[in-house]
Amino acid sequence: MLAQELISTIVPVLNPMDTGAKALRLMNEYHLTQLPMVVDNKYLQLVEEEDIIDWEDPDQLLDTTEANPFKPAIPEGTHFYEALKLFYDHKLSVLPVISKEQEYLGSITKDNLLAILAQYNGVKEPGGLLVLEVDPRNYSLSEIARIAESNEVTLLSVNTITNSNTGKLEVLLKTNRQELQGILATFERFNYTIKYMFSEELEEDLLKKNYDLLMNYISM
Repeated sequence: MLAQELISTIVPVLNPMDTGAKALRLMNEYHLTQLPMVVDNKYLQLVEEEDIIDWEDPDQLLDTTEANPFKPAIPEGTHFYEALKLFYDHKLSVLPVISKEQEYLGSITKDNLLAILAQYNGVKEPGGLLVLEVDPRNYSLSEIARIAESNEVTLLSVNTITNSNTGKLEVLLKTNRQELQGILATFERFNYTIKYMFSEELEEDLLKKNYDLLMNYISM
């Protein structure tokens, strides 16, 4: 899915002639910590809540902000994985989307990303979660898939991250089955280390776990 397909319709924009107080009010109303400043469809910068809070005069106009503005953005035709990376790197609550002509098209919110991530990771589908720990040199997705298939288990998503403390690769498998004892025994027979197994997690907890793991993976 591309960035342009994730644009939210609820993110307001700021104008340089708006006051800091207005910006803070809108951020509070829409539960965001940043808002884009736009003039004549041109994206100027991303105004941050923490900067305005430090102002002595909240009625100061936004056009008096620093000369080198914070200006993260993503081109409309970029894959949403790049948006995930930008959200992680810059601790964003919104990410402006721009056209080839540098025009402001709208913004992606963190909620948009979580929703699409849930779809791609199969979070909303019933099934258990299994986390393997393997040496990077021994990682074989084809073998893992064969083991799953031999147990009549469908892998709805596969994500990997490297544990910085151990150097081991953690392989997160979202399956279509709640009962995982059979596939667990097969993995152990093939000398895989089972780090975690979750067969009845709450959907929200599973979504957060998938999101955090993928964000760490993308930022590597």
